Amino acid sequence: MNEHVWTLNERQRCDLDLILTGAYAPLTGFLTTVDYISVRDSMTLTTGELWPIPIVLDVTEEFQASLVEGDMVTLTREDRTPLALLKVKDVYHVDLDVEALHVYGTTDRRHEGVRALYQRQPWCVGGPIEPVDQAQLELARRVDFLPLYSTPAELKERFRRLNQPVVAFHTRNAMHGGHYSLTEKAREEIGGHLLLHPTTGPTKPGDLPPSVRLKAIWALTQSYPLARDGSPSVTLATLPLAMRMAGPREALWHALIRQNFGVNYFIIGRAPADPGRNPGRPDGFWYPPFEAQELIQRVAPKMTIQPITFPEYAWDPRSSHYVPVTEKTKGQVMQLSGTRVRQMLQEGEALPQWYAPEPVRDVLRHAYSASGRGAVIFLTGLPASGKSTLANALHNLLTLRTDRQVTLLDGDVIRRHLSRGLGFSEKDRIENITRVGFVSNLIVRHGGLVVVAMVAPVQEGRRLFRQSVEPWGDFLEIYVATPLMECERRDPKGLYRQAREGQIADMTGIQSPYEVPENPDLTLVSGRQSFKQDLDSLVQFLERQGVIDELEPSVLSRVNSS
Repeated sequence: MNEHVWTLNERQRCDLDLILTGAYAPLTGFLTTVDYISVRDSMTLTTGELWPIPIVLDVTEEFQASLVEGDMVTLTREDRTPLALLKVKDVYHVDLDVEALHVYGTTDRRHEGVRALYQRQPWCVGGPIEPVDQAQLELARRVDFLPLYSTPAELKERFRRLNQPVVAFHTRNAMHGGHYSLTEKAREEIGGHLLLHPTTGPTKPGDLPPSVRLKAIWALTQSYPLARDGSPSVTLATLPLAMRMAGPREALWHALIRQNFGVNYFIIGRAPADPGRNPGRPDGFWYPPFEAQELIQRVAPKMTIQPITFPEYAWDPRSSHYVPVTEKTKGQVMQLSGTRVRQMLQEGEALPQWYAPEPVRDVLRHAYSASGRGAVIFLTGLPASGKSTLANALHNLLTLRTDRQVTLLDGDVIRRHLSRGLGFSEKDRIENITRVGFVSNLIVRHGGLVVVAMVAPVQEGRRLFRQSVEPWGDFLEIYVATPLMECERRDPKGLYRQAREGQIADMTGIQSPYEVPENPDLTLVSGRQSFKQDLDSLVQFLERQGVIDELEPSVLSRVNSS
């Protein structure tokens, strides 16, 4: 029997803990082939028990090739601290297209859940897991996840002492007034206790960071009334769940997980776990808004937890209350989409009082304030396109225009230091940009600005960079779209000449392709106008985005005349 070590990624770390605590019961490990296929195709384990989402340990092809049945795999944190042992029962290859169609209903990578699925390795290891050391695991749990994380055993004991029916509410967002109204109505309906159970695991790009969501929800809990006996009517606990954004299937999964926490009822609202931004539907959803309610009602006899369904809630200015959206009220109520809320916050526009209680609005306002929210200005383009020149000038200008820390990360410098030893294969190129994303994330989450100039020819690498930054700050992709002919004419380092002569392999634009950004935030063509005009265009764009404040006209006149 051979021993192996696998370092868990963020999703796998969440899954491991939820398996070991019993939150994923009846699972006792990562799915084997037969259970994977059964879950994928029929939303049940081979035992017939409901389970709609595949929980797999995906590994690299190289790693799986070293495994045989009966081997032990030590599962570790990122710092290589051992957490659990997996006994290999089988190793199998998955068809991600088939999984996408069964679980998500589409292979369209514009669906954020599908896009994340295709980042998984196609090789999986199945088998039971057990902790290496229970005390060490419990300590790691408190260190790795946000506070207020309670295990199923801990919450079950709390609910036993309360001796009341409990209804749970799942969210990956900060809660607002509409959420408050429907959760309070649900609590009143069951005559019991409310569990606010937000996920703090990875979600989709653009969502608020977990810490901000938690602070906003905690602020909202202060608005709930006390129970009749004077005790709190609500419990706030966090759940380190990695969202899959699988719509109705995921909503059923969320209900089954809360069943394992001893909860009696589960709130199902409109379009749960839908990633949105679907250009093919007028409402922007990927699934019919109430399909999850229909699915859970159909399988409810197989569960002990029972669903409580709600329509969409919106603000009624006539009654000054949140009310269900119906055909009668549709034209009279007021709503703010999540996109609109983020836009208002980014632009410094005050949220209306009816949107949420003031403490919640204060948390959100601070999270999006110019002084607290960092940004990455990412310039990408062919070698010799002019991106590094622009980046250097922009860096110098920003240091004068803002009090925040401004960091310049140039592709050539990165290659000499942070990514020394990496080659130019697609795998190494993605690894290179992933490292830059890691550094940028650390800077941005502390409110800093990062100016990056990289060729970054692989679209997937750029997407991963954006994904790593967006929970903490803005990611602005600037495509320096200088034509290849012009880049070759400049060729200040002689790289194109050497590539044409066969002295360099994998030169972007010659032997290796450059994948043009699909939807950059700004496009510039170096040489089409003067360098000063290019820089001015870039600065004006950053002003419009709220990254830097606009200068007063009097200041501008002094600058322009100098």
